[in-house]
Amino acid sequence: MATRKEQIEFIKTVYPAADKLHAAKDSLHPVFVTAQAALETGWKIKGIGHNIFGITKGSWTGRTELVLTTEIFNSPYIAFKEPEKIVGIEKTADGRYRYRVYRLFRAYDTLEDCLDDHLKVLLSGGYADAWPYRNDPKEFARRIVDGVGSKYATAPNYSATMSSVIDTVNSRLDEIRNEISADSPGGAVFFRLQG
Repeated sequence: MATRKEQIEFIKTVYPAADKLHAAKDSLHPVFVTAQAALETGWKIKGIGHNIFGITKGSWTGRTELVLTTEIFNSPYIAFKEPEKIVGIEKTADGRYRYRVYRLFRAYDTLEDCLDDHLKVLLSGGYADAWPYRNDPKEFARRIVDGVGSKYATAPNYSATMSSVIDTVNSRLDEIRNEISADSPGGAVFFRLQG
């Protein structure tokens, strides 16, 4: 688990860029974006080529990186196209299958490029049922894995985990707000904090 300091530094890096995109394009709530990036990276700005969401290649024609990852599926018969390859499959206690697999992930030049592509992925038709909830981070997280349309993640507890991470992001944002208020009584703020 990341330390409080690591969480705050992560939020100070991701949240302002997510907030700027939200303001410019009426996109996803910046708390959702920050929480999803935190979950995907373990609160570290270490994404695969700035890919802080674990977005796989799909129809992407840009630069990619082949990385070992874990996926959860209901079947032991999932296949991947070369150069992607399965390293191992293990049946889980709930009857699903945990795959260790090399997958191609999209690589970006900047964090902002990643955020913009992430938005494009979630604007695709497969997530149309979730889009009306884009300003409600927990409901949006639930809807992108609810089995209606496309499913964003394979983890069986994705929605509950996201809810917890969203709570942590909100708590850390409150701490940042309090820190800003204490340090800058005149109101100078290094980034806008959406309430």
